Amino acid sequence: MLRISSTTLSLPQFSVIAHLQAFRAAAALGNGTAPASLTRGMARKSKSKKGAPTDVRIKLIRYSLYHPKTPRPLRFGTMRMLRHWTIHRAWRLYQTAQQKEREYELERQYNKMRDACEELRLTSPGLYERAVAKSIFRYPIVEFRIPTDTPSKIGWNHEWKRG
Repeated sequence: MLRISSTTLSLPQFSVIAHLQAFRAAAALGNGTAPASLTRGMARKSKSKKGAPTDVRIKLIRYSLYHPKTPRPLRFGTMRMLRHWTIHRAWRLYQTAQQKEREYELERQYNKMRDACEELRLTSPGLYERAVAKSIFRYPIVEFRIPTDTPSKIGWNHEWKRG
C-alpha cells in the first residue's frame, strides 16, 4: 500500500505502473512533488545540482532500475536455459559461417586485383606506373562511392560528364 497525503493506493510493490500512478496522484494533489517513499536517496542528489529539474519519467526509471528494493532479474529454468543456449549457439554459428563467407569473397577479390595488377606490370610497365601512381588530384574510381552489399536504387547515370 502506498500512502500519498490522505489518499491510499493499493498497488503491487514493484510495479512500474504503480509508481507512475503514484507520481500522477501526487501531481493531482497540487503539490507537484513525488511521495517521499518514491524518491528516497534522490532528494539529496537533486538538491546538490543547480541545473534544470529532472523529469518525472527519468526519476521513475532511475527509481525502478537502481532502487535497493528492486528484485533481481528472474532466472531461466533448466530446460528454458538449455533452449536459450542452443538457439544462441546456433545463431552464433550461423553468423560465423556468414562472416567466413564474406571474408573468403573479399580475399578472392583482393587476389584477383593483385593478379590483374601483376599482369599489367608485366605486359605494360608504363601503364602500370600510371595506374598505381599516387596523386592529389586523381582518385581511383573505387574511392568515389562507398562500397555496399546491395546495388544502388537509381542505377548508373549514363549522362554524367566530368564537370
